[in-house]
Amino acid sequence: MSHIFEETSLWHKSLATQRDEDKSAEARERLRNAFLRFRDHAAVIAAEINRDLPDYTVHDITHLDALWEIADLAAGKEFTLTPTEAFVFGGAVLLHDLGMGLAAYPNKVDDLRNEETWPDIVTAEFETHYDRRPTSEELADPPDQIKKEATALLLRNLHAKHAERLALIHWEPKPGDDPQYLIDDTELRQAFGRIIGLIAHSHWWAVDRLENYFPRVLGAPYWCPNEWVVDPLRIACLLRVADAAHIDARRAPSFLRAVRQPRSVSDEHWKFQERLQKPHVTDDALTFSSGYGFPLQDAESWWLCFDTLNMIDKELRLVDSLLADKGLQRLTARRVAANDMFSTGSTRKLSGERCGASDVASALVCAIASGDSSTPQTSNPVFKK
Repeated sequence: MSHIFEETSLWHKSLATQRDEDKSAEARERLRNAFLRFRDHAAVIAAEINRDLPDYTVHDITHLDALWEIADLAAGKEFTLTPTEAFVFGGAVLLHDLGMGLAAYPNKVDDLRNEETWPDIVTAEFETHYDRRPTSEELADPPDQIKKEATALLLRNLHAKHAERLALIHWEPKPGDDPQYLIDDTELRQAFGRIIGLIAHSHWWAVDRLENYFPRVLGAPYWCPNEWVVDPLRIACLLRVADAAHIDARRAPSFLRAVRQPRSVSDEHWKFQERLQKPHVTDDALTFSSGYGFPLQDAESWWLCFDTLNMIDKELRLVDSLLADKGLQRLTARRVAANDMFSTGSTRKLSGERCGASDVASALVCAIASGDSSTPQTSNPVFKK
């Protein structure tokens, strides 16, 4: 049984076994096998994230694999990666969220205690829970609940930064045992570990930082064809777009939500994402849709969905502008288009004609409460600048 990423055009044109005669089959196979082992190792760490952040939507290997599909959709059939670029892209995908679990820290919570922000976070949690600052003894050894809350917050805050290190650090089952690396091919780890980590870190940067950190193309390893170069800038663009746009129900399965029962703020994310179907591309637009409407009590979740789609729209536009300015191959998806939640049909309700609303905000809530989906349109007034 193949994995979802193995069905993408990006994979087929780069790391998959080629149908025609392949003079570089040995190098391609080495990259492919190294990536698959890399993926197996990353899957172990990703499976541990929900232990430390149980309220968060899905961040396991299914999310990481799905980013290939979203990237493939956004990039379009004409977009290609060299085999080395595919290895770097896939590696950055694997690393970008792994830091959200303690398993990504070889020394677990002791590594977090060494972070300079740990005392500040513990102090803030004390003030929130007990309305006072901790004593020096409490700061050194906080109560379990404070430690848990501080750990979760720091994992979230540092996950992108920590991703930069993950390809190069190692784990030891016991002191003195052989070190275990995510990338077990030493030459590949030395050649691409740093840039993979930097690209993974970049998914949390502002777009305008990318060209300063990724100004040049990297050459191929000595055992690869010369043309197998790596352009970190376009890989970073592809990663951030794919990650931003992966918000469909695979991230928030309804049954899993019932089992985990996420708390209030997190639950708003689950509630809107469990409604969303896979996006598709029409012309140059990424289109999202929902299988069913939002009842009135889920107004907060509707607004969060609206804000998230606007964020994705902004990411696509900024990435397209950067790629165009640098003369690089542009992605097919360059904006977010209409969907059944924010369609022209739905915006007709904003006039208040169906619920007598006196202002736009009230009319929007009325539209949410109706749960009535209109036929998706090809343009969307909500997203017009």
